[in-house]
Amino acid sequence: MADDRLHVNLVDSSRQLFELDPAAAVMAADDRLFGAGSHSHPVISNAAFRRDDSLDAAEFIARAQDFFDDRGREFSVWIRAAQTADRDLAEAAAAAGFQLVYEMPEMVLAAAVDELPLPSGADLRRLSEPRQAEDYWKVAAASYTSIGFPAEIFSGYSNHTGLLAENVAAFIAYLDGEPVSIAMTVVSHGVAGIYWVGSLEQARGKGLGRAVTAAATNAGFELGAETASLQASAMGKPIYEAMGFEAVYDYQLFISPGP
Repeated sequence: MADDRLHVNLVDSSRQLFELDPAAAVMAADDRLFGAGSHSHPVISNAAFRRDDSLDAAEFIARAQDFFDDRGREFSVWIRAAQTADRDLAEAAAAAGFQLVYEMPEMVLAAAVDELPLPSGADLRRLSEPRQAEDYWKVAAASYTSIGFPAEIFSGYSNHTGLLAENVAAFIAYLDGEPVSIAMTVVSHGVAGIYWVGSLEQARGKGLGRAVTAAATNAGFELGAETASLQASAMGKPIYEAMGFEAVYDYQLFISPGP
């Protein structure tokens, strides 16, 4: 299933996530998205997406470089590996000196999943008020350091009402009263994109990562999605496969030369 809606959901969801950072500079158009967050990290906080496959690849790369050079930032371009629609984009990025630094599978699921019983002492909650977002980003900051992302990249996410948008459902699992696992869905174009899944080390191996992912996935279907999708880390991929998610292609992240 090489469904263009999967990519469009990623782009439009990324715009919503950039908007959680009031200091972010965002250029969103029908054919592209450039987002420069308050942190300089070139993968998470500074990224460019081609939304319309017909946009000339060399033009897209040049305009992205202008946008981020003006802000003194390196940035990533998200490219669908082995997909005909992005072949020209990969070639243009390589010609401009971009380097491939990270790959992750795009995975999909077509039906709701069973939500298993939680372990003793655990509690699963859907965010219902802005102040709960502080717990969400607290878990993100602590959990994503295990795959090399600095905790500070989440400090700019202070627009907490964004996690309560009509097309968003975010979940936190608590263990003995402490927030330990998170996941959210952002629904658009019939796709429930699953984003920012993470668990603290002390919560891993207890089924809580699966629990929050299942809750977000099922909430996405309840919001009208026909398909759930996510971009999996190496750590998360076995969990998603066990839930029934299947890889359809890989995303490659190309990092720009320095500004």
